[in-house]
Order: sequence, then structure tokens, then C-alpha cells
Amino acid sequence: MTRDEIFARATDSTQYDSSTLDWPSEGSLPSPAMQPFRRSLRPELGDLSGKSVIDIGCGTGHLYTLFEELGARTVTGLEPSARNVAQARREFPKLALLHSSLADARPGAEFDVAVAVMSFEHQPDLRDAFRRVFGMLRPGGAFHLIFGDMAFHLTPRLGLRLESHEMPDGSIVIATGYPYGTIHDVIRPREHYERAARLEGFEIVRCVEMLPTPELFDVDPRWRDFASRPMAHLMVMRKPGR
Repeated sequence: MTRDEIFARATDSTQYDSSTLDWPSEGSLPSPAMQPFRRSLRPELGDLSGKSVIDIGCGTGHLYTLFEELGARTVTGLEPSARNVAQARREFPKLALLHSSLADARPGAEFDVAVAVMSFEHQPDLRDAFRRVFGMLRPGGAFHLIFGDMAFHLTPRLGLRLESHEMPDGSIVIATGYPYGTIHDVIRPREHYERAARLEGFEIVRCVEMLPTPELFDVDPRWRDFASRPMAHLMVMRKPGR
């Protein structure tokens, strides 16, 4: 595939509706692949009592139980994939769902907390994505963003098929062939995220490296070869205000 073809697929809001991608099994709550995100988010989110949360690119809604456990008053999931929305509605009936891309979203409310897990890899314009999330938050609101580590995504691992191309701005587009199908992503350096966040008004609180977890070691011992290498980063930001 060409660079432009991978970018187009990576930023296509219907990517996860493909009949060749079995995401519902991989992206569901019991999946070991989802557990590292919960493990990293839990201490950073802390007590959510009385707070409203929006999960941007919520997929199958697997984070809903975490937000509920931490005391969130309301949880809204924003998701462009019809298949994911349908599964989330079946499994988490209390999750308020908006079937929309971030670019088209009109939630009609402001939130205390926004979370986005590996969904900014599908945003064509990073600054525009941060601008839209900034507009969804109340003054003083927090944004927790998990994004993939570039070196990790470019590293041959676990027998996966990789095809990548460098973009003019230093990011890469990559097609990763998993047993359940191929996912297309735009992987950007950490400094791209930091710069875009600041330009759109966010204050960066901290950025935490996410390492492989015991759940992944249990699934496939080959993950131990990457035990000291970050798979992703969790960046915690705040919208200035009260």
C-alpha cells in the first residue's frame, strides 16, 4: 500500500466496521490487550465521584466499568464505528453513546474528564483534535490521552506483519497485521502531541510511559522481550480554569 492509502484508512472513521477486522473480540472488556490501559488509567483518574466523563473513541465501551467503579456520575462514549456502538449498547446499557467521529461530535454538554485511548492515531489533524476536546471540557477539566510509542510500533514483534511509511512531518503511517485483522494507524512522536496540546491551550501535567504488563506476559511469554520498552504513553493534561 502507498503512504496515502494507509493514511486514508487510518483516518477513516469506518475502519473498525470492516468485515475483515474482528475487533469486537480483541477490543472487549475480557481481552488481555485492554488490561494495560485500565491498569495505567486507574491511578491517574483517581476518585471520579460526581464527575462527568467522556470516552473519545470508546470502542466497545470496555472502560465503562472502570469509570463506574471510580464513582463517575455520568459516562458518555463517543465512537464512530457502528459495530462497536452496537456491542457497547448491548454490554453497557448505562453508557450514554454518541455514534459520531470526534470531528462531527456535538455532545451538547461540558465534561469534567475526557479520556482517549489509542484513538488519536485515527485523527487526521492533531491540533484540530485537541481543539475539539478542549471545547468539550469545563474549566479545570482533565484530559487523559494514551497514544502509541513510535519505536515500539516500528519494531518487528510477535510475528505481526508491518508496513510503514514516513510522513513529511516526521510521523509514520503503519498497517499492522494481527491475527484478527489489519489495523491502520498514524503514529506520531511524543513531541507532536505535547506541542499540539500546548498550542490548543492545555497545560501538561505529566506524561507516563506504559510498559507491557503481566496480563500480556501470561498471554504470550514473548512479551517479556519488551518488558523495559514503552508500548505507549499516557499524557495527563488540564484545561486552565477553576
